[in-house]
Amino acid sequence: MTVLRVVSIFLLGLIFNVSVVNAADFKPLPGQTAVRVCADAHNLPYSNDKLEGFDNKIASIIGEELGLPVEYYWFPQRIGFSRNTIKKVNPETGKFLCDLAMSIPAERGLYLPTTAYFSSIDAMVYRTGEGYELNKISDIAKLKEQGTILKIGLFDRAIATETLIKDGVEDQVEYFQMMTGDARINSGRIIAEELASGRIDVAFAWGPIAGFYAKQSDVAMAVVPLNEIGTDFIFSFGMGVRPRDKAWKNLLNQILEKRKDDIEVIIAQYNMPSLANVKETVKEKSAIYIVEDGNKVDDKTYVGWRLFNSTCFVCHGKDATGTDRAPNLLPRMENMSARAFRKKLLNRYFAKVNLDDPDRRMAFLEQIAEKDAVEFKMPTWDDDPNIRPHISDLYAYLKARSDGALGTVRPQRLDK
Repeated sequence: MTVLRVVSIFLLGLIFNVSVVNAADFKPLPGQTAVRVCADAHNLPYSNDKLEGFDNKIASIIGEELGLPVEYYWFPQRIGFSRNTIKKVNPETGKFLCDLAMSIPAERGLYLPTTAYFSSIDAMVYRTGEGYELNKISDIAKLKEQGTILKIGLFDRAIATETLIKDGVEDQVEYFQMMTGDARINSGRIIAEELASGRIDVAFAWGPIAGFYAKQSDVAMAVVPLNEIGTDFIFSFGMGVRPRDKAWKNLLNQILEKRKDDIEVIIAQYNMPSLANVKETVKEKSAIYIVEDGNKVDDKTYVGWRLFNSTCFVCHGKDATGTDRAPNLLPRMENMSARAFRKKLLNRYFAKVNLDDPDRRMAFLEQIAEKDAVEFKMPTWDDDPNIRPHISDLYAYLKARSDGALGTVRPQRLDK
């Protein structure tokens, strides 16, 4: 059950959440009586209902600067988060349930974003003291050549997927669901449980998740930021407000600028992977897709096919030719540029769902059935760093299908 929690100071020195300073350097907006945060109660290192996340601590800074208490409205940060929090009105009060979302992509999408307060990249995590050292993704393949087979854990559609496929170690990979049916369990379990227990030997995860859970573990682990994959895979995050709340965004930006040193200290406590020496991404023009002999494709197109058939097919059909729930994509792709395709996916949609789980897939389809077709919108990829990098792969696959270069048969990867 979603609970509204007021963060306050109690007498006799019993501080249950965060305190409020006596003197504020900034004035609250007219009518503003609290900093009302939309957050997930079980989403460390970002937030939890014990206020142990870095977003909890940064929110307290906002409260300090405004001389206001901090209130939380808890809701799982997954499908329907914005619709059920920052955009939802309490019918009893006529006010929105909350006014501030944390760790939101610093590109305009569902929210009006503030300036970014942290950036990160994916990381590789492994147990130390096992007789080997990993510095790059390719080291896994080198160990395989030497007779050491590592069990790899990652979330399907993770950034490392394409490289692991190229390196020929896909048979060592075990894929995990990004989201389970239990909102209290987050993606950190791949490190806290699977890696720590020895069920896998190396895990790939989003930087904040990787650094935090490796540090929390009783098992010694090394965290290797994937700086080799390039600057295009660094993603920045700020706070998000409703698109019309420009004055609120501007006020938050002023506070973020004033307290940026304090915020950096907070972030550093959570073992965020270093972004030093990230490889500069070199832009090279290349073919959108490569198809030979009717069904042999390049890695980009193959990854796009996998992505489509793990997520998009539910509504658009296994051949992308549409169903009664979603349109035929092939004619729409004929004249669509990669930029327009990316913009449509990132800006149009408002909800996020992992369709690999049969239970969640059924719940998703039930939700579709309850909605008017005009009102329904697809799941968003805007705030998922494990999916956004593969939008170009999906574009390659759909363009190959639209152009008639690739049929409906299962594609095979081209031999190198």
